[in-house]
Amino acid sequence: MKFSHSLHFNAVPEWASKYINYSSLKKIAYNLQRQYVQELNDKSLDEEIQFTSDPNDPKNPVVVFSNALDKEAEKINRFFQQQQEELYSEYDSVLREFLEFEIDFPQNEGDAPVREKLRRILKELVVDYDEQVKEYSHAQSQETVGEEVDMDLRDDSMSPQVSPYSPSPPAAAGDSNINAVLDDEESLKLQKKRTFTTLFYDDDFHVTFLEALKVEKKQSLSRVFSNLSELKSYIELNKIGFGKALKKFDKLLQTSLKKDYLKKLETDYYVFRQSTFDDLSGKINNIVKLYSLFTRGNEEEAKIELGTNLREKVVFERNTVWRDMIGMERKSQAAYAKPINASLESKPWRIKLGAGREIVIPKAISSVKSIKLLIITIITIILLNKSPFDDLQQKNCFAVLICSSLLWASEAIPLFTTSLVLPFLLVILNVLKDPVTGEVLNAPDASKFICSAMWSPIILLLLGGFTLAAALSKHNLDKYACTFLLSKVKQKPAPILFAIMTVSTLVSAFVSNVAAPVLMYSVVQPILNTLNDTTINGKSVKNQFAQALVLGIALSSSIAGMASPIASPQNVVGLQFMDPQPNWLQWFAVSIPVCACCLVIIFGVLRLAFKFKDVTIIPINQHSDDFNSQQYFVIAVTFVTILLWCLASVLEPVFGDMGQIALLSMVTFYATGCLSQEDFNNYPWTIVILAMGGLALGKAVTVSGLLATIAQLIQQKLKNSEMFTILAVFGFIVLIMATFVSHTVAALIIVPLIAEIGRALPDPHPNILVFATALICSCAMGLPTSGFPNVTAIGLTNNVGEKYLDVGTFIRIGVPTSIACCTVVITVGYLCMSLIGV
Repeated sequence: MKFSHSLHFNAVPEWASKYINYSSLKKIAYNLQRQYVQELNDKSLDEEIQFTSDPNDPKNPVVVFSNALDKEAEKINRFFQQQQEELYSEYDSVLREFLEFEIDFPQNEGDAPVREKLRRILKELVVDYDEQVKEYSHAQSQETVGEEVDMDLRDDSMSPQVSPYSPSPPAAAGDSNINAVLDDEESLKLQKKRTFTTLFYDDDFHVTFLEALKVEKKQSLSRVFSNLSELKSYIELNKIGFGKALKKFDKLLQTSLKKDYLKKLETDYYVFRQSTFDDLSGKINNIVKLYSLFTRGNEEEAKIELGTNLREKVVFERNTVWRDMIGMERKSQAAYAKPINASLESKPWRIKLGAGREIVIPKAISSVKSIKLLIITIITIILLNKSPFDDLQQKNCFAVLICSSLLWASEAIPLFTTSLVLPFLLVILNVLKDPVTGEVLNAPDASKFICSAMWSPIILLLLGGFTLAAALSKHNLDKYACTFLLSKVKQKPAPILFAIMTVSTLVSAFVSNVAAPVLMYSVVQPILNTLNDTTINGKSVKNQFAQALVLGIALSSSIAGMASPIASPQNVVGLQFMDPQPNWLQWFAVSIPVCACCLVIIFGVLRLAFKFKDVTIIPINQHSDDFNSQQYFVIAVTFVTILLWCLASVLEPVFGDMGQIALLSMVTFYATGCLSQEDFNNYPWTIVILAMGGLALGKAVTVSGLLATIAQLIQQKLKNSEMFTILAVFGFIVLIMATFVSHTVAALIIVPLIAEIGRALPDPHPNILVFATALICSCAMGLPTSGFPNVTAIGLTNNVGEKYLDVGTFIRIGVPTSIACCTVVITVGYLCMSLIGV
């Protein structure tokens, strides 16, 4: 999580404006980097820059940033001293209340040990304990004398009046009436001595000293602990913020300001002195020690109980600031997440009937998604009753195929929900047949068959890919690799653009092309921050190199979806329908030449479309931190896993398939603690369920005989055509389909069909057709919605919130590159597959 987000999540809401303005300091650092980009580019990576000879020069970026830090430090110091004065006064007041309570409470022999312990603690915590005891005891004795005189006067006057808080005297007069009045007066005297009123009198229930103390003082003690703990957190968060801001500045401008300025903070500002922090921590420990009276003297238990109270307060008081913000973060990172626009929400339909009458159709029924769902349901019902197929199972399977395809394409319901409903439809419509005997399976057997088909070794391979990506990302190895490779490239626009595209492809091959664009944009953010828009004839013109950089990462990440079997879900779908499945070496033998040709084409199109010859690039510095043992372990396991995948065909007698190798890597990472349960929960399970639904549908259309029937019909139309012609025809059909719907959805719909057509050819080569189809799905990148990388790119904004790209740019660049890359797969890819004998 970014520190700016962490600061918002952990800050006290009422103090939000009093914390360090970390975002503003970052902007200042980026602006200074942009101003001095040429000086930075002329220096070597390990050389510290002295911008001017005079350190007091106001134009010196070090001076500018130091002044901004000083302003923040003064604000924090001033606010802290105000809060400290208030909270320390509250702390002293609570100690004084405990002291007064102990003096006031009636004596009881059974309470002696507890009272002695309280006195011992107070004597340790209160500096002038003896003087305060004498002073308060003297004040109480004077008050008692005054009350006795007042009672004497009341006795002499024989006044029947009593306090309004006393119960009314009985009707009978005499000595008993006087005694009742005196008893009430004694109760009132005891009540006046108490600091806080209680619901019942102590004499009525014989409340012990500890019980009364707990009722009256426990809550105030918890409140002081919470307030002091928040003040301590205020110091810690701000100190971390200064360290983060200084680290960012030193990294961007190649200086070493952090060490000296942090020393200055600790000496010049009261809030950051060690003595201030120690004093605050000591008072918090004193509260724990005092609270231990309620936990039988156990200070550890007292600390746990006070911490629990603090957490409950945070959850209750900061619900909207903390929990809701985290919820928004998670929603924005979900697959296929789209912003909700309130203005686009459907409104109820109103049908006027005249005479003031109308029919109102609710929003739930009149929404666009509901209409889509209704149309798809009607089409499905029609196909279940009228179909071009005579066989009942094929007829029902065709209806399910069309229904699921329309649901996936229209997203009338979430994509993974369609996958979840597929097994249910396949079972209740009696679609499935025994693959050996051809007999229709009954419901119990059909349910077991389709569920086993969904949980296949291909799903384990997909989970293995997610596990490698999680391990590399959690231990920052992906970012280390990226910055290391990019730091070795000549810092000129064209070389750096091609290098970034190449690194994006490599990262996507092993981290997935969903996460790779996000990672790469964070790596190149320093470059993007230095690329200003220009103004021509009063109009703002976007920096063309920034556009080329953002678009290059998106397009290369899309192409990288074909780089390895785990780079994208469509490859996993393709592997399911290939027999025998190619190992990683065979896959690389095809994907590396194809990806290389596609990258060159995309780079050439970007060079022609954008002008960035004279742009100055800020150097990308590699991480200088040393690897720890856990990072070396992750690297070793990753390399061993990939090596075993490459040798899967040779090791088949040992492991069986690549899914078991994936399981081995998963067990290794989780058993050794490199990954945690939370990492497993954070897998993109919607993609896993989507792939499982595709596998179920593919198995159903195969065993029902529907694919064989459709393939025969298509073969009759293409009976005189060569396999290359069939590949070209279906390749461009897949390209068009994948441009408008998800790449994975396109593969789920078309791959089973193309596999059956390949098996029905006079010279069967189903693997080539399936392999090429899976690769072509990754070539569809003509629209902003064509794949995850494009969606990420279209939403990327600069420091002032303006988008780098628009829809027109995607169409202008994405459409021709999509067609060119599809052509590469059909030609170069087909040649490579033929040579290696896929």
